[in-house]
Amino acid sequence: MSTVLLENDRMRVGVEPGYGARVTSLLDRQSGREWIAQGQPSPKTGEDAEYAGDEAVGWDECFPTVAPWDASHAAWGRKLRDHGDLWGRPFAVEEQTPTALRLNYTDPQFRFTRELRLDGASLIARYRVENRTDTSLPYLWALHGLLAVTDADSIELPEVETISATYLSIGDTFLSVPRLAWSKPNGVLPFTLDKVQPAASVFAGKFYAAVPGRTARVGRPGQWLELAWDQSIEQLGIWLTYGGWPGPGGHHEIALEPTNAAADTLGEAIDAGAPPLAPGERRDWRVTLSLTS
Repeated sequence: MSTVLLENDRMRVGVEPGYGARVTSLLDRQSGREWIAQGQPSPKTGEDAEYAGDEAVGWDECFPTVAPWDASHAAWGRKLRDHGDLWGRPFAVEEQTPTALRLNYTDPQFRFTRELRLDGASLIARYRVENRTDTSLPYLWALHGLLAVTDADSIELPEVETISATYLSIGDTFLSVPRLAWSKPNGVLPFTLDKVQPAASVFAGKFYAAVPGRTARVGRPGQWLELAWDQSIEQLGIWLTYGGWPGPGGHHEIALEPTNAAADTLGEAIDAGAPPLAPGERRDWRVTLSLTS
């Protein structure tokens, strides 16, 4: 697949328009750190693209669902596949410069546009989704960005004391605990969740948090990646896998996922009250990723 590179003195970003506009690299040129989880390109594209263990790399966009959901009875009128309609599908390039790239994916029901633009030590992602139908269209969006981490890293969620858990496993044991402390001992796990653990932990978990300041960061002194998102994006999904997914010996990576609802399926987002798109409506939002020391 053809990779588009965006570069300035501070960072280099790689994007694959032909595979869902996946971001394949976010390199800190000052420290040499690669922030995006790496892996082999998927051989399947378009409708055949699938999400499995080998595909758990890069930064993709999930829309209009994350987990598969049967929306035959909803406005979509069909089953929605795992990780949504954008996964692995070719995007059209609207504008390209050495430091900016705007792409879109257009479907009879919607148009999804994302612009990436470098600004010093920041990568600004601007989004627009448009309802192209004459009916109200519910949706779930999540920035599905898998990040490469080490067990020297920490994850900071300012002002967050507890988070909700939708999936927890250690080794072959699955746990059902609806809420856990974030940065303090939680009485369930042998570590605090704000500290990245080694792959030998064989742990995996999916969480949600309402972060008051709409910022989060991961890294260590001298090497931080900070995310900031609009007030309209009310939730942050948090995916942690330390050798625990898709099974023991699995990936060692995390994801910080700004999202419009604390939900894994569109059905859950509807139940949570995520506002739909009115006929013809356009909705815009922004996420900024910054390299800091």
